[in-house]
Amino acid sequence: MVSREPHKTSKDMEETFFQSLANAMNSIFHNFYAVLTGFFTAIVGYFMPVKDIVHLLIIFFILDVIFGYWAANKLRKERFSVKIIWTHTIPRMLVSIVLVLGAYMWDLTYNQDLVSTYKMIGWFISGVLLYSIAENGYQITKWSVFPKLGGLIKTHVTDRTGLDVDDKNTSDNG
Repeated sequence: MVSREPHKTSKDMEETFFQSLANAMNSIFHNFYAVLTGFFTAIVGYFMPVKDIVHLLIIFFILDVIFGYWAANKLRKERFSVKIIWTHTIPRMLVSIVLVLGAYMWDLTYNQDLVSTYKMIGWFISGVLLYSIAENGYQITKWSVFPKLGGLIKTHVTDRTGLDVDDKNTSDNG
């Protein structure tokens, strides 16, 4: 004897279609989130060796902002301006971090073992920031240690990299 199932109505078929569609969409978005999370984790893992340099640069940029504001407030009675941070500090910090990350990828891709370019770039930018902090520290306190410390940092950075920390000249103004 043949058993007969009752025929599904169009409403039942419509509900199962939408359930199937909803399950498929849920599965796609769930897997997309997993893929995106895995991609992000792989990128973070790839750049883990430079995290200390990046963290140090961020700390030095924050200290430079604090000391710069303190000096501007004490000497010129300037008020704190978020605009200056967004137009000067954040772009400089982002470019510095991108330079370090790019140099790291360059060193890794070309098996460049002679000199770690990413460390040298991070070291130079950190030296410039330390020099700026020392200059602002002297302006704030007039303590004679700060110019000596700034000179020491400047000499050390110049000797190691051959680049002048104070050089403000660009190709535009000569």
